[in-house]
Amino acid sequence: MRLIIQHDTHYHYDDAPKHLIQLLRLSPLEDAHQRVVEWRISAPGKQTAFRDAFGNLTHSHMLSHPPSDVHLRVSGIVDIAPLVMGVVQGDQYLQSSNSQSVPAIAYLVPTPLTASFAAIELLAKQTLPHGLQTGLDALILARAICQAVLYISGNTDVTSTAEQAFAMASGVCQDHAHVMIVACRSLGVSARYVSGYVDPGNSRAAASHAWVDVWLGNHGQSQWVSIDVTNGIYASDSHCRLAIGRDYLDACPVRGMREGGQTEALDVTVTVQSLQQ
Repeated sequence: MRLIIQHDTHYHYDDAPKHLIQLLRLSPLEDAHQRVVEWRISAPGKQTAFRDAFGNLTHSHMLSHPPSDVHLRVSGIVDIAPLVMGVVQGDQYLQSSNSQSVPAIAYLVPTPLTASFAAIELLAKQTLPHGLQTGLDALILARAICQAVLYISGNTDVTSTAEQAFAMASGVCQDHAHVMIVACRSLGVSARYVSGYVDPGNSRAAASHAWVDVWLGNHGQSQWVSIDVTNGIYASDSHCRLAIGRDYLDACPVRGMREGGQTEALDVTVTVQSLQQ
């Protein structure tokens, strides 16, 4: 599948900030399944590229006395091969020339957004009484989560925890991902957050999307299986991977801080078009 992607992020401040620094995880990595045909990042100020702790290609930029309107745009074309039952081959996200491999066990560590709680532990055990051992088990768990947490936008935000989304029985793809991660970890299985883009087609997902990689390290298997929790399917060639981490904050496309600026208004537009090859 060839995906044509454009992602615009526009910030407006009542008063221009004094300083602004941002980290951009907006560059698809090339691996066994993804090939970047072309990709451009347009952002004010000088960009510095580096690999973060999880191997994500990241750009930083800092602005002194930026304008009251700041516009970021990324666009390009990515060719993506299908994943067979979600299996991620040649996991480039764990390695880079500047960092050591991140072991799967690191993704068992909870974060403030993915702390465990009794209700999800119960759901996970009831759904998979024999444990999470296969990709099909992961799909069954994902579908159970989507029955418990309906896809409804506007009730949660980027600061919402998995427990809060579960208690409200509503959320979006990032909440589904967080709840799935907690459920997997409660069963002793590593899981990590994936940010990226998807051709939404007729699904409930927006073009800017989040899903989960589940580590299957038992029964002779040692592989990540990628699960689109929101849609209850394996991630495949309609999914363009940007970054991974323990939760949203590790993998979010844009993260930063500023001095001054008072009220910030944010507008994001993402379009993804697919072409069969």
